[in-house]
Amino acid sequence: MSPSGYIQSRELAHSSSDQYFTTLVDGRPYLPNLTVDATDDASIAKVAMVTIILSAYISISKVNEDVCDKLYFEAEKGATFRILNVESIDWDEIIQAPMQQLTCVKVTGGITNALFRVSGFQQIIPSISSALSKILSFTVGTDTPSSSSIDIHKLIIFDSILIRIFGAEGMINRDIETSTYAALCNADIAHQYLGRFSNGRIEGWLEGFQPLTFIDLNDECTSLEIAKEMARLHCLFEVPEGELKDHHGMEVGLWDQLSGWMEQALGYEEFRTEGDTERVKKLELDKIGKEVKGIIESFTAPPEDEKNDKSKSGIVFCHNDLLAANIMRDPATNKIQLIDFEYGGTNYAAFDMANHFNEHAGGTSVEENGHPDYTLFPELERQQKFCLEYVKTLKRLESMKANGEKEVVIDNAQVHDEAMSLLAQVKEFIFVNHLYWGLWAVNQAAEEGCEEFDYITYATNRFKEYYLRKAEWEKERA
Repeated sequence: MSPSGYIQSRELAHSSSDQYFTTLVDGRPYLPNLTVDATDDASIAKVAMVTIILSAYISISKVNEDVCDKLYFEAEKGATFRILNVESIDWDEIIQAPMQQLTCVKVTGGITNALFRVSGFQQIIPSISSALSKILSFTVGTDTPSSSSIDIHKLIIFDSILIRIFGAEGMINRDIETSTYAALCNADIAHQYLGRFSNGRIEGWLEGFQPLTFIDLNDECTSLEIAKEMARLHCLFEVPEGELKDHHGMEVGLWDQLSGWMEQALGYEEFRTEGDTERVKKLELDKIGKEVKGIIESFTAPPEDEKNDKSKSGIVFCHNDLLAANIMRDPATNKIQLIDFEYGGTNYAAFDMANHFNEHAGGTSVEENGHPDYTLFPELERQQKFCLEYVKTLKRLESMKANGEKEVVIDNAQVHDEAMSLLAQVKEFIFVNHLYWGLWAVNQAAEEGCEEFDYITYATNRFKEYYLRKAEWEKERA
């Protein structure tokens, strides 16, 4: 995977006035000059239409090697992308009529990004096929592939897609995040990545799936399915070699992230409103900074007992943000699908689990507006069952990987011991996780403001719970 391909594409796109300038990065179309207006349905429909046609265009090269070279321009030597041969195509003429038949609906639930469902692709398949034929005729000429080799019905089996318009500017490296998402899709962990534009991304729509609510997290059957899916992510996804591997590596990114967010939070002298500035002062960020420093020193110090060395145990690729809205479920099958991996990275498995337990309290929806209900935090028995299911699934998957998909007998006593050891680590990360999202909320308040969501109230509640949970943990250790 190649995050630098996005950087190189943008550099080259600056010299082009064509808003439809397109490159191929991570196997998908990237339109660095095309910016979508979240308040304009036509703008959203346009990027959806163009991306679907380009995705089909790219698929041609995979089944027609004889015309593949004609579909691309040569990029500079050493480039980690290819330039699509769609220059001089009159896109506005091609897409104007069919895009009028698409419908755009805003999806609720996200506070970082603006999400939209674009539907109606099945009814415009003839128009897409015609548009694709025109583009291929222009780029390939007399060597245009036969209609059987570009059966549009085989390429577009969906009716809806998801448009994600990025938020949290400056908080997330979107090149790394998108390249990681592409790798997760290739590994069949994430759902589907279709393409990227200047300020967002196009993904597959999970037909029939519904996002969970924080109340759903307290259903035991659902909770155990989430444990299985978390184990699947931790066990089966391996960051591919190359730039992405160099970025994620095997070093935990948590401590650098905490330090960076702390430094960022302390750097703001004023927030969007005078009232917000005064409210942030009450958070006593200098005091929080000392807490962050102390925690990092404590967790990264050489252990007195090698058995308690957290720096070497349970380090995997984590989701890091498994709140209810980032977990989709098909009511018909109870299948779980994790979404929104934008905060994903190399981390402790115990942190991922601690984060999920904390998210049982909610507080991140517009309706809750920063007010989690920590009485919903799972009781010890529920935590134990979650850890047992997680470890049991992890052991089964590890055995299948090692034995060529052949399942082996699992030692229940070993599963129990490992689950209880994991839970002990989870308890340590419960309070650390509150610091993590408290600082995130402070920085979001500075960058986005609190008009649509009260990030400062959310930060206040996360920091308050941090002090309570830390005191409980210290009391248990005494």
